[in-house]
Amino acid sequence: MQTAFKDGSIMVCGTLPKDAVYKTVGQNSSSLTTFGVKVGEKPSPDVNRKADAVWCNCECWHSVARAAQHLRKGDTVLCVGKIKVEQWNGKDLKKLVCEFVMPMPQNPPQPAGSPPPQAAVGNLSDYEELLSDGDPF
Repeated sequence: MQTAFKDGSIMVCGTLPKDAVYKTVGQNSSSLTTFGVKVGEKPSPDVNRKADAVWCNCECWHSVARAAQHLRKGDTVLCVGKIKVEQWNGKDLKKLVCEFVMPMPQNPPQPAGSPPPQAAVGNLSDYEELLSDGDPF
């Protein structure tokens, strides 16, 4: 998933294909964490080929980098930041410089034979549907 905001910020949500990489760089030993996020799939023009993954390369600095250094392969994350374009070997490389990173909670495994978890709204079978009488309360 990816979304653009009016202020130029980008939000992406997806899965990490491998562990985040943390290091310190520069004379000031600034914290840097880098990772990729699979944000979706683009259908292949060839029907016999699998869909192509859509990736977002992310980098985090300072306190955000220190918080993101524990991200691991398979984690689902929500990231918000701004796109930075760098030139490398004559090509434009785009990265999301993250201002906010949040790992999304994972569903815990259910014991074998247990019923599936209920929807967030719960069981509504004991409630009666009321037709509107004009009063919203």
